[in-house]
Amino acid sequence: MVSALDKEPAVRTPAPAATGTRPRNQQKRRDAWAAALFLAPSMVGFTLFVILPALIGLGLSFFRWDLFGTPEWAGLDNITRLFKDPTMWSALWTTIEFIVLGVIPTILVGFVLAVLINSRMRGIGPLRILYFAPMVASSAVAAVLWSYMYDPRAGVANKVLGWFGVDGPAWLSSTTWALPAMSVMMIWLAVPLVMILYLAGLQRIPDDIYAAAALDGAGRWRQLWSITWPMVRATTVLVATLQVINFMSNSFEVSLIMTDGGPLDRTQTLALYAYKTAFGDSDMGYASALCLFQLVLIGLAVLLFRLGARILRRSS
Repeated sequence: MVSALDKEPAVRTPAPAATGTRPRNQQKRRDAWAAALFLAPSMVGFTLFVILPALIGLGLSFFRWDLFGTPEWAGLDNITRLFKDPTMWSALWTTIEFIVLGVIPTILVGFVLAVLINSRMRGIGPLRILYFAPMVASSAVAAVLWSYMYDPRAGVANKVLGWFGVDGPAWLSSTTWALPAMSVMMIWLAVPLVMILYLAGLQRIPDDIYAAAALDGAGRWRQLWSITWPMVRATTVLVATLQVINFMSNSFEVSLIMTDGGPLDRTQTLALYAYKTAFGDSDMGYASALCLFQLVLIGLAVLLFRLGARILRRSS
């Protein structure tokens, strides 16, 4: 019989030490500090040139100020003046027209080009540089370039129309053609980004789906309408949101450079009206209220598109 004293004492093996936890945490902290260091200059610039002016503008919308005297408290006078100002409503309608004329064709053209490039059609690949070229130009540079192209005497647009026996109009001096001409320029500028976003969405669609559809007898048009377009709906919502913001934010310099709001205020957008109110009429308070109103409109557009994206996700 073995007694308890004859038994060998149990040897306790120590638990393995978490040797890698502390170095990993230190590495994460170093990475976080490095990221903060690299982001700091851009965040400082964003704060100084975007957030701070926006807050100042928000405050000025409750004052009367002519740039020289002392700001006087106006309360909600500038806000209520917005809804009684016929020029503001005209500028708002022009802005909506500009967005509708530009955003819908931009989405369609960008989608078609993305489908062509993704299909690897012969002759499309070498032309990719032409599709992406507008991305390197700013809206101001593009506005100057297209203003020369729209020149009624020496511009490329009317020369091309002349080859077909068509007399081109004075594009930027016509109340009929000035706004569509501006929209075409913005479409040319915006299509490359839309095309890239759609390409990313198209490349996420599995090839097996197209193969199965082909076995069932679906042609290319049927596949495009029943498979491709529904599966890039989320991309379409994103593209539409970005382009509404793009067209609204760039409407200022485009209309200022190309037409200065003319003819007869036909191309005066909300942003250009705010600019003229601030520096032409020296009414900084009302101009700030106009900018605040435009910011609210952009926010509402983003919320609507987010709601649409959520509905699409639930339905799919």
